[in-house]
Amino acid sequence: MSDQPKDYTWPIRISTFDAGQDQRLTPAAQLRLQQEIGERHLTVGGLDYQTLSDEGLAFLLTRTNSVIHRAPRLNEDVVLRTWHRGTRGAQFYRCYEFLDREGRPLVESVTAFALVDVHSHRLLRPSAFDRFHLETQAERQSGCPDPDKWKMPDGMEPAGMHVVHWSEVDWNGHLNNTRYGDYLCDYLPGGLHGRRLTGYSIAFVHEALEGEELQMAAAAGKGEAYIRGTHARGVCFEGRVIFAAEAET
Repeated sequence: MSDQPKDYTWPIRISTFDAGQDQRLTPAAQLRLQQEIGERHLTVGGLDYQTLSDEGLAFLLTRTNSVIHRAPRLNEDVVLRTWHRGTRGAQFYRCYEFLDREGRPLVESVTAFALVDVHSHRLLRPSAFDRFHLETQAERQSGCPDPDKWKMPDGMEPAGMHVVHWSEVDWNGHLNNTRYGDYLCDYLPGGLHGRRLTGYSIAFVHEALEGEELQMAAAAGKGEAYIRGTHARGVCFEGRVIFAAEAET
């Protein structure tokens, strides 16, 4: 039985390896920090990765959504906070907030997870986790909508090819989820110069393995763009990016 606190708070400073050319927190770095604080929160309650693995369980990301009010800047001191909101259907929902010194939200994010059997990779119902005690806050919403489905546009154009390298694969044996944040930026039609990200969503459809080729396709509209990566086994991921002119609001 775990004894997990409802919230986990982590004061951090945005490091040089967290920021991009614009000296702002990159989506991939944001996802890495969220992955880390989620692990820390679970570990406090005795639900670290190894413990869950020993029980034959693992959490896999299925979807994530982020609203970027103002991306934290290089060397900025911020507070990252997370909480487990609860379940809906077969999904677990976790919320994240990056807060400035005055407690104002800079980035808000919600991620959906699926519980799987590590041996069979079979999707499990949340009830399979009932023997652990996981504090929930079902009534506590953030300023970020849940990561629901969206329609990808027709007529997406080829945007390049990416080979999954050794350095991108994690201890699960597949492409780490945080890497997809880089793909949204790297394969965005027209690039990010002169643009400022205000939000993005990613659907993690099928895992990618070392050596696999991802064929990227993209389409852009006014203030938004879509990116899809496919491999020999089908769609790997789909992403939606929202952006604005470079000037801060």
